[in-house]
Amino acid sequence: MPVSVTGVSGSERLRQAAYQHGLGHLWNTFQSKLPDLFTNDASESRIGVVRAERHQAQWVSTTEELYTIMEGGGSTLLILSRYNSWSRIDITIGGFSAICEIARMTPFFLHFVVGMGAKFSSKDEDFMSCYSTYVSGNQCLPPKFNGTGETQGGSLWGICYNIRYFERHGRDLEDPWSCRQSALHHSFLPGSWQSIWVVIQPPEAFDQTVLGSASHPMSLHIRYLQAAIANWREYLDSFSQRFKLLNQQIAIPSPYRKFKVNFSHEQHLHHLKGKLHYAQNVLTNTRKTLDAIATHEAFVAQERDLLPADRDEFQRNLRNICREVDNYIETSHTLLHVSDDLKSMYSDILTFRGQELQRDTSLKLENLVQDDAAGNRDMAVLANLTSKDSRSMRIATAIAMFYLPVNLVLSFFSTTLVWYGTAVEVAGNDDSRIQVRSEIWIASVAAVLLAIGTVCCSWWWNYREERKPNNNVVQVATQL
Repeated sequence: MPVSVTGVSGSERLRQAAYQHGLGHLWNTFQSKLPDLFTNDASESRIGVVRAERHQAQWVSTTEELYTIMEGGGSTLLILSRYNSWSRIDITIGGFSAICEIARMTPFFLHFVVGMGAKFSSKDEDFMSCYSTYVSGNQCLPPKFNGTGETQGGSLWGICYNIRYFERHGRDLEDPWSCRQSALHHSFLPGSWQSIWVVIQPPEAFDQTVLGSASHPMSLHIRYLQAAIANWREYLDSFSQRFKLLNQQIAIPSPYRKFKVNFSHEQHLHHLKGKLHYAQNVLTNTRKTLDAIATHEAFVAQERDLLPADRDEFQRNLRNICREVDNYIETSHTLLHVSDDLKSMYSDILTFRGQELQRDTSLKLENLVQDDAAGNRDMAVLANLTSKDSRSMRIATAIAMFYLPVNLVLSFFSTTLVWYGTAVEVAGNDDSRIQVRSEIWIASVAAVLLAIGTVCCSWWWNYREERKPNNNVVQVATQL
């Protein structure tokens, strides 16, 4: 008998469960982001189905094909893929509703689904968590996945979480690594020993053809987590190699000016340190997820009464993963300390180089001040000489202002005012001597008036030049 697809849809059951658990806000967020979460083209819808008895993934596109494969019952792995980390999930909303019905999906899984829609920039790349649920037999919703169509009672254990991991993106970029996100949902029916797994964007190292061991219902978690941490060693080693190159530039003692270090090196170091902090945050949250899985496994084992050997194997594998993650966390701590030491050295080198440059600049400024002082002394000497020359010129100008008018007047009257000969008034005196006419005062007065007029004209001319606007501007600029 096929699994029932009638009645309330899987998405409606998920909505009811969300409000029942007080997660109505999460359902509203899911509803608002629906256009960016799932594809609208049914031809792009792909659901991978792995059954326990087949060990081979079958890819279906429609809900009818999915329900047909699920008719046989048994444990099943459902794989949902994405084209890249910023694209939609390759499934329609109808297909997701069917998976919600088949997998008895808990509303806590919506925490991870809403972060896997289409993006155009980096955002919501830090959230990681793990949620476990338990539904008693009288609250468990049909249908059961036993292939008989019977609605027998039984409890339902559920756990869901998301994992962030690093993989090579294959693009020609400076950083060859890209952070990916994968989410897992696991529903387990202890009564029929059946599990339904839903994995969104599994890691590349995850084997999609093997469902897991039939002896332990949570064995698939081990393979999934091992695939998620497969690249951590290589990823952290890439930081170690970068820090090694940065350290080689400052490892050999040399004068500060010979270190080829500038501010861009500190910026690059800051960029690497930010990535390391993010990696450490991912590792810490992964370690908390491992603890939550161990706690959930203990409750499931108590419910089902698993064999001690099966539990020991699961716990041993989980502890191995925990120790490996702990080692990666310690490695990230060490690399962060190395980055701090490198930053301190780079800062000291740049600081001391700056101090040397300041000292050289101070010496050059001191030399410039001395040269300027010498120039000022020379200018003072020149100003003193110029002042003396100016005083001499003023004296010469004053003499000329009086001499020229007098010379002009005397040259005009020189032939009649003064002459050399005998006096006409004295008879019988033949002695020659210089004779001066009594009208010489006319020449003297004319010379004085002409000199005064020349001085007045010169003063008026200078006064008019000083009153011009251009001269005022030149004087102000000279004072400044």
